[in-house]
Amino acid sequence: MQLSTRQARIFTLANLLGSGKPVSATRIISSLDCSEPTLTRALKELRDSYSAEIKYSKATHSYQLVTPGQLDKKTLRRMSEALTANAEIKTGEIVSRVILDKDKKKAVSLSLKMSALRKIDKLSRLSGTTRSEAVEMLVINCIDTLISGLPTRKKGV
Repeated sequence: MQLSTRQARIFTLANLLGSGKPVSATRIISSLDCSEPTLTRALKELRDSYSAEIKYSKATHSYQLVTPGQLDKKTLRRMSEALTANAEIKTGEIVSRVILDKDKKKAVSLSLKMSALRKIDKLSRLSGTTRSEAVEMLVINCIDTLISGLPTRKKGV
């Protein structure tokens, strides 16, 4: 099961504090790769969800799990296992890629004979594309052949 970013953050925080020893805020923030406000929200979630008592020391700028509440060794071990499995899922494969670059397109209006339009419609049906995509396919695949077959014009004539 893949963990959400929030779940992974809470589980990591619980494992960091699970020993009961003070852990510096900078170490927690770097381990969680988050900001201080996000750390504050994660601590609140850990306190509320697991009835854990976490104390903050201004002198050492660190957090310490004083009363584990429901964060017993078994729960911490399961969290650690879930984090390990989650890391293996994330590194194992790329599910999909998102390409944010869009091709620039310009709307054009064409006047075509019905026979030409029927051929474009047939091409779009057979290829499972839209009319616009079928016309683009025609242009990409056939325009160079048509251009090379035309006689070249001299510039300035």
